[in-house]
Amino acid sequence: MKRLFFWTLAALTGGIGSGALAQTGSGVDWSGFYAGGQIGAIDSRSDVSMVVGTTKYLDTTDAAQIARSGTHQLGQTGASGGLLVGYGKQYGNVFVGVEASANSLSLHKEYVTTETYETVPTAQMTRRKTISADWMAGLRLRLGWAQQNWLPYVTAGIAATRLQLNSTFSDNAFSGYSRASTSAWVTGTSLGFGSEYALTKNWALRGEYLYTKFGSVSTETEVTSTNNSGGTLVHKANLDTQGIFVGANYRF
Repeated sequence: MKRLFFWTLAALTGGIGSGALAQTGSGVDWSGFYAGGQIGAIDSRSDVSMVVGTTKYLDTTDAAQIARSGTHQLGQTGASGGLLVGYGKQYGNVFVGVEASANSLSLHKEYVTTETYETVPTAQMTRRKTISADWMAGLRLRLGWAQQNWLPYVTAGIAATRLQLNSTFSDNAFSGYSRASTSAWVTGTSLGFGSEYALTKNWALRGEYLYTKFGSVSTETEVTSTNNSGGTLVHKANLDTQGIFVGANYRF
């Protein structure tokens, strides 16, 4: 993902630089409505945690042990496709616009860990965590510099996705068990940059890098067992994404 990012950055800045040196004015009017599509790759990262909320079945020593080892980062990189619409206005060389987009995310990652209790060396606890999200949508402002057929720009705005967290705790001491499942809308902030190249009056190619930091989901569940049931576990997950896209726009 990092190598692809730097290749894309080199291609964009190389095109921008050559256009800026060769041209001195804006030869294309980028004003108006446009729509298009894009494909690329998204790298998703989520910190998924499980900690003891209320001690009972799990005592203070167990709580400290789980807190030390209960957080893991789940990551996945996958292909993504999407649609976008927007409107912009050009003032001399300065371009100002707004854009809405929706992209597939296809995030589904699971992590399972088993460790021995410090308080009961003959018993083990197992934790299973799954994070998933199918898509993401965004609304962003764009600020660009029109230079003949090139339009390099920066972009910033908000994004949203529906994030699902499933988490299970179990052990072989007294059949301790807890299962959590939560799904919620999370919003975040997107920052990025890119460039467009006008092929004709209406058609343009584009490339873009976009980083989005979303919020988190959380839930609290009770622990049941054949002995001393009670107490709770708190489960939480956040999400960050980095995407690289190429696509085409049609300007009306």
